[in-house]
Amino acid sequence: MLILYAGSLSAQYEDGLKFGKIDDADRSLMVAPGDSSAEAYVLYDKLDLRFDFVPDKGPQTLETYHRRVKLIKPSSFERANVTLSYDSDYETIGNLDAEVHLPDGSTIQLRNRDFITDKGADDKSRISFTFPQITPGAIIEYSYTRRSESILIPASYTFQEDIPVRWSEYTARIPEYYRYASLGTQGNYFIQQVEQTHRNWNMTLARGQGNTSSIRFTDMRYVLKDLPPFQYQPYTNNLTDYLPRVKLQLQSVEYPNTMTQPVFNNWETTVRTLHERQDFGRYYQGKAHYNRVWKQAEAQIMAGTTPQERIAAAYYFVASNLQWNEQYNILGSDSPNNVLAAGSGNSADLNLCLLALLNEAGIKAHPLLVSLRDRGAHMEYYPLINQFNHLMVYAEVDDKMILLDVNGSDRPPGLPRIEALNHRGWVADERNPHWISVEVPRARRVVLADMQIAEDGHTAVDLTARLESYYAFAGRNQLHAMEQATEAPVAREVIARFPAASIRSNAVLSGGDNSLEPLTYKVELDLPVAVATQDFLYIQPILIPALDDALDDVDARLYPVDFPFPWREQFITTVHVPAGYVLDEVPESIRMVSEDGGMTATFTTTVQPDHTVIINFSVDMDRTFYQATDYPTLRGMYRRIIDLQETTLVYKRAK
Repeated sequence: MLILYAGSLSAQYEDGLKFGKIDDADRSLMVAPGDSSAEAYVLYDKLDLRFDFVPDKGPQTLETYHRRVKLIKPSSFERANVTLSYDSDYETIGNLDAEVHLPDGSTIQLRNRDFITDKGADDKSRISFTFPQITPGAIIEYSYTRRSESILIPASYTFQEDIPVRWSEYTARIPEYYRYASLGTQGNYFIQQVEQTHRNWNMTLARGQGNTSSIRFTDMRYVLKDLPPFQYQPYTNNLTDYLPRVKLQLQSVEYPNTMTQPVFNNWETTVRTLHERQDFGRYYQGKAHYNRVWKQAEAQIMAGTTPQERIAAAYYFVASNLQWNEQYNILGSDSPNNVLAAGSGNSADLNLCLLALLNEAGIKAHPLLVSLRDRGAHMEYYPLINQFNHLMVYAEVDDKMILLDVNGSDRPPGLPRIEALNHRGWVADERNPHWISVEVPRARRVVLADMQIAEDGHTAVDLTARLESYYAFAGRNQLHAMEQATEAPVAREVIARFPAASIRSNAVLSGGDNSLEPLTYKVELDLPVAVATQDFLYIQPILIPALDDALDDVDARLYPVDFPFPWREQFITTVHVPAGYVLDEVPESIRMVSEDGGMTATFTTTVQPDHTVIINFSVDMDRTFYQATDYPTLRGMYRRIIDLQETTLVYKRAK
């Protein structure tokens, strides 16, 4: 019966699924096949791409979505809240249908009043709706069509999800006038069809001539079925780059009796087009758009005697006077003058304002466009502007690169947002647009711990930490946000490892109010790091782990290991024990270097005449990206480092 059911199901899906038609087997299904732990199960998901030609508007895409999901456990009920976002300037959503099919055989259809339309914080229009009477075993189903006046980049489609998928399908019918490049990733498709067909297509060309003759279409169909959920692994970035996906990019347009029109020429043409836009080049190059900003900042900036001082002055002027509205963009929402008057703006607003000040102060600076870390790897061969969603500033002093990304005075110059560290960026220099590697200073943390061990194992710890770069920035943010001492920098990590710890005192020694300085912080704690038995003391000298043990808990990596920035962690612990105890086991000193030289770890033990022990443990991560195929080689080093940071000192009572 199961074999017959599976066969009929495949045949049904291959012929297309009818909206609202639910069979009894799906209603009664309460476990995803092959995955009893799944909270939900995608029964069917499809995206169909078609084209239309509207007189006086030109070609448009019609993207029809159909989705059906089984909600198995209460933890999946949040999936019954659906939001569809679109840009109302050139997109509409129509033909929206939604139903919930309940296990008792009933179906509830949502009405017009159930669909709420509003605008989100990013100014995108939204249609939101919630399926009612959700219970374990309910099936939610909805379909809609998105019409877009832009045919440049149709919606991409990713087949695999965080829950199991029974059937995932992408279809497209593309007229011969439009040539698209495929930029997606391949999969082991159950169905993979690409064929040429001839069909009638009514369109009116710009010159007023009608065309109703048969033309050639490219019909595409890709299907994957019985997909397991993708497996999340720590330190993974741009997950969709590694999942089977269809992504199309328009290359050229060629209508009958016309020359081929390339959509993208080259990066040089693209950068010129950008700088002709008011919300990009004109905002930071036209003095009328930033003269009031310069008037307020000039004295502060020009008081600097070196380019570095002027850069810092301009940076902190913007950081102190403008607040980020938590929206990313590569285009300004208004002129720097008006943004300053409003007191806030998106990421482009803040950095375009900084660009204007730097150029006026004689600093060589250009816009730097990046795709954030969760948006996928950059495509450098095609001049695609919409792959970017964040604008920073690229400055040069004595042929040295400085990356600037304004967002609060706690963030020093040269330290972009972590979300922007996606390895590469495009410098929108009008004369020489080019790609660069986005490189930032190494983050450093040095932790000095002085442990006084009592005979009963009670341990008093004086801990001093010096934090630089991203560690210092994170520490200052924690200081501003903390409501109690347990939330302080470094202390919170120690307490996370030793929940029974208590804090006696804490203080900022330096760098709390100056982001150009390292942050030095001191905390005194009582910690349960020692266990006393009749004749032995067992002591954990490393209070904070350098590496997450999640890095070594899998047999194989499915995706690359991707750290956002290079870093160095160093822990120096001095252990004082009561008189009469001697070190029974001396940990071996060791230095390890990965095959590529990108990772180094050292561990040394020094025993003083009074039996005081000094542990010096450090880990350096200079390389931030490792392919998944590198993991078998690195895993052994990860495990050894994790073993070292869990080292236990064993003291024995002398006789």
